[in-house]
Amino acid sequence: MTKPTIAELQHEFDKRSKRYTGINEVSDLWLPFLAAIQDTLPDDDNGENTLANNQILYPICIRCLQKFENDSEQINNKDFAEICLLIPEMSVDKGLWYGLFYKKRIGVKYAHLWIDWAEYTEENELNWAGSWGIYEEAKKFVSDPNVCAEIDEAYQAFALRFKEWDQQEYTKEQSKKPQKNRTTVTKRKTQTRSSFDLMMATEPKTKRSPARAPMKVQMSIDTDDDPDCQLLPECREAVRIEYSRMLDMSNTSLLGGERISCMPSNLRRGSVVPPLMNLFTIDQVLRRQSYVPVDDTLDENFLNVSCIVVDDRDPFDDQIRRQILDKRGINYALMENYSVEKTNLPPILAKTKIGTKIETVELGGTTYEFGKKLGEGAYGYVITARLESNPKVSYACKIQHPPTVWEFYILTELSRRSVRKAGQFDLNQRIPNVYRLIEYNDYSVMFMQRAPQTLLDFANYHISRDRYVPLCYQLYYSIEMLRIFDYMHRLRIIHCDVKPDNFMVLHCPTAFSTKKESCGPIPSLMLIDFNRSIDLKLFDNGTAFVTCVPKKELACVEMLHNRPWIFQHDLFGMVYSIHVLVFLSYMTVCEDEQRQDGTMTTKAKFSKRTHDIWKEFFHEFLNIPDCQHLPDLNAWADRLELLLFEEAKRIKAKDTDYTNMFRIKLDTHLNQFQPAPPAPAI
Repeated sequence: MTKPTIAELQHEFDKRSKRYTGINEVSDLWLPFLAAIQDTLPDDDNGENTLANNQILYPICIRCLQKFENDSEQINNKDFAEICLLIPEMSVDKGLWYGLFYKKRIGVKYAHLWIDWAEYTEENELNWAGSWGIYEEAKKFVSDPNVCAEIDEAYQAFALRFKEWDQQEYTKEQSKKPQKNRTTVTKRKTQTRSSFDLMMATEPKTKRSPARAPMKVQMSIDTDDDPDCQLLPECREAVRIEYSRMLDMSNTSLLGGERISCMPSNLRRGSVVPPLMNLFTIDQVLRRQSYVPVDDTLDENFLNVSCIVVDDRDPFDDQIRRQILDKRGINYALMENYSVEKTNLPPILAKTKIGTKIETVELGGTTYEFGKKLGEGAYGYVITARLESNPKVSYACKIQHPPTVWEFYILTELSRRSVRKAGQFDLNQRIPNVYRLIEYNDYSVMFMQRAPQTLLDFANYHISRDRYVPLCYQLYYSIEMLRIFDYMHRLRIIHCDVKPDNFMVLHCPTAFSTKKESCGPIPSLMLIDFNRSIDLKLFDNGTAFVTCVPKKELACVEMLHNRPWIFQHDLFGMVYSIHVLVFLSYMTVCEDEQRQDGTMTTKAKFSKRTHDIWKEFFHEFLNIPDCQHLPDLNAWADRLELLLFEEAKRIKAKDTDYTNMFRIKLDTHLNQFQPAPPAPAI
């Protein structure tokens, strides 16, 4: 008898789901359906078909999770937990999934969750303290003797591994220490405990009374006359810095390719530290969850599909957006810092009255002072605002008609999905911080981070002085753009309105490094105006669009030729912005007359002043074959970065001194709030 196909299994499952009237749908329908799918899929003897199988199993598990994650009866269902725990095995960042399950109490009664989570934290994140905290936390939820025994066995094996690791670290440290002059060292009076002894001071006990108080790790302080006591102030400061690092997400990762110890360096043998709060708890492992929802990590497989499917709907239509959000169960009202006022916007904030003088207005229970107009578009305008109670706190206030919450939703999602790691590229520093959104009957008011000058201002600064932008600055800002879109697209967000006046300049260097030190950590550009953005998470993998934007000069090549597009629209806008830096003119695309094969190019003439790399760059980005064969943004950023290091050795002092005038102007605008004086009466 031949095996049924996946389509046949899906059809049968849908029929049974509609007719099902029982009380345990997960065990009766979902688990048998998943088992049947797994039986139909080819074997993974050499791991060759793992990815293909995961692309089928993963959506099924996600659907099951989304349907029952808030069902109080299914949270304790072992079959539901087994289905959910398949998800981390098919995901890039397993730790985030385990954190979500813990928060929702999915699988917390079973050893499977705790052991898998602890082993992942130990092996992949090199976080021994976090792994220990997970085993410790398990005691609060596990009560079955068999499950307790299983966790206890795994914990004992972990303890042996940790003790061996700790001894190796101690041996390395001792071998690096210089020999002490024994004639001046006073003999130690007390025995210093190792980091392992400190951490394992209280062993997890699987049999306990219900009233058991939470365990606290007590760190003793040696106050004897050991010579290390002379370093107590420095040691205290070092521990404080180390603890701050633990609160940052960088403690659970690999930073710069080096192994990061999960134990503060001053908790090694022989160290003397003041008492601190318990570092070794599960809270340190879950600290990332306040920033990153588990199902929104970097998505590498959005385009890894058999075919691209075109969605004919207009992704920029606000009504269609709301329908998609409603279908996905996303409610604006539940979003943090969002509120609704069932009145009209105070008329004093009308666009025609802004900019004549500072106005004091109360919005949503808070009094603000509104100043000059910063910009104006088709659907709204941006004005300066500051708190009346604290004038040093200023915002860019975006007022739009009709009211829209879409940009607020996109920026909130981007901030939540971005993983923040010290010393590494941080998208949150390249998008505006959103502090509040108030929706009125006729307008919406959004308070955002201010930024003074745009990339277009930077180009115009050079045009007004009859100078070209030096190559170092062309490369510097181009690298930043490439990094931004490489990261943002993997978070499944398309901006869809990329142009030079939507890049705010945050940093204008007057010197460039000649060594390969990544440009990433220092943010130099901030991308704004996400009102036309698309959240691909709301669509199926491989979804493309055919809608064309009204302004033909900003329409990508795919739009002009009625071809489907996904990320190409952003890449075209990025190239358009880089074109402004390189040629100090807006880009116009046309067919390459020299090739005569339909190849697109820019009308701008490449001269001796234009570096040869830009010819290749414009050619590749203006001739993208299809949605599944996009340029490698990260590779291009690395390539331009190498060129920047070489150019930095040859840059002339007059170029940086000249641009320093723009930087001074930039800093001046950062502190500017007062509106322009009113025009004299005629």
